Order: sequence, then structure tokens, then C-alpha cells
Amino acid sequence: MKKVLLLCALCMTFGLASDALGQGRYNRNERQAIRRGVRTGQLTRDEARALRERRRQIRQERRVYRSDGTVTRAERRDLRSDRRALRRSIRRERRDDDRRRGNGYYRRGAGSPSHPVFGRRNR
Repeated sequence: MKKVLLLCALCMTFGLASDALGQGRYNRNERQAIRRGVRTGQLTRDEARALRERRRQIRQERRVYRSDGTVTRAERRDLRSDRRALRRSIRRERRDDDRRRGNGYYRRGAGSPSHPVFGRRNR
């Protein structure tokens, strides 16, 4: 009997842990995709701001759905479709060829010709 209870407790623990680990993975991927787009100059400041705001709205919507203690199938479906739309928007905005150039929106390295101190123009 003790073995059965111990086995059930272990299964529940690992099941809950894997569910919790999987939740943050998707948010992190979206966040990293936006950051990467900003860093490479693929996203303009306004595009990044709009994508971050949409991501915030989806997280808030998820909190509201979870506030009553359960997320129904329809709510899960709604969240999933919203997140898919966000990922499509990120992909579309990164590929639309509106590029952010110049004046230090992303960090310029010492080898960059436009770096204020170590740039090639100052030599």
C-alpha cells in the first residue's frame, strides 16, 4: 500500500513539474524572438513596442482565465490561437524589411564604423 501511494505521489510531482516547466518555455521563446529582432535591427522600435504590448495582453488574459481556478477548453483554445497569432506577427514583422539602423538602438560594438569612440571614422 505504501509503495502504491509513494508511486502515485512521485507521478503527480513529476507531472506537475513538467507542466510548470512547459509553461515558461513558450513565453521565453516569444520574448527572445522579439529581443533578437530588435538586436539585429529587423524590428523597429514601434513594431517591438506593439508586439510586447500584445504579449502583455495575452498574459493578462491568461491570468484572468486562471483566476477562477480552472481554464476551460474554450479558454485554452482562445489562448492558443492568440499566441499563434502573436508568433505569426513576430515572424511577419521581422521579415517585412523595415529595418532599424543607426543611432544606437541596439548596441554598437567596438569594431563598428559608427561607434562613437572606437569607430573607424575617428581614426
